[in-house]
Amino acid sequence: MSVQAGIWNFDGRSVDHKLLIDFSESLKQQGPDGESCYVDGPVALLYRPFHTTAESRRDKQPYVSHQGYVLTWDGRLDNRNDLIRELRSDLETNSTDIAIVAAAFDRWNTDCFQRIVGDWAISIWNPEERELILAIDYMAIRHIFYYVKNDRIWWSTDLTPLVLLSGDKFHIDDDYIAGYFANDPDSHLTPYCEIREVPPGQFVRVGKGRPLVERYWRFRVYRRTGPSFR
Repeated sequence: MSVQAGIWNFDGRSVDHKLLIDFSESLKQQGPDGESCYVDGPVALLYRPFHTTAESRRDKQPYVSHQGYVLTWDGRLDNRNDLIRELRSDLETNSTDIAIVAAAFDRWNTDCFQRIVGDWAISIWNPEERELILAIDYMAIRHIFYYVKNDRIWWSTDLTPLVLLSGDKFHIDDDYIAGYFANDPDSHLTPYCEIREVPPGQFVRVGKGRPLVERYWRFRVYRRTGPSFR
């Protein structure tokens, strides 16, 4: 399972190179097959792959879409062929999963999330609008954790760097602990009050300020999922 992480300093300070190295080192075990970064002043996106297929070795991330969005993706694309048919005019031959997902975002923006079948986590940076989007699949098989302060946001598919590298004091979230012992903690909670997780079927949109959580998928109680018998 590959890992991704990022830093955005709201106050415009350039990302600290040593901090980015520390982020990468903390994720090395989960993503042992190298590292790559996108850095643009106060913003950095980090990707560490764990190659499990020959196709995954052709992935080049962070990936810049035709419209200039910068993406990191960790996941399995189960409806790859369906998306290729819909996006054929925007894709090259033998496109990788990240290229397909990037083309989908170029065309449908956040509406593309409900079209993606599989388990996945994605980070998208819009350099023109200075906006960050974090999203995961509707079953929360993959995860993205984020830690927001007045002057910056950190995010990662692993909780470790957010806790160990901040130097901050965190407080145990009693609601999470209670949910953990009941085997059902709320999906947006983590063991720490200050750190949150992107909820399943939703995405987090971050401008220069408070993150906004928006829903892209909702369970339809009355939708038929199998054959009917009389």
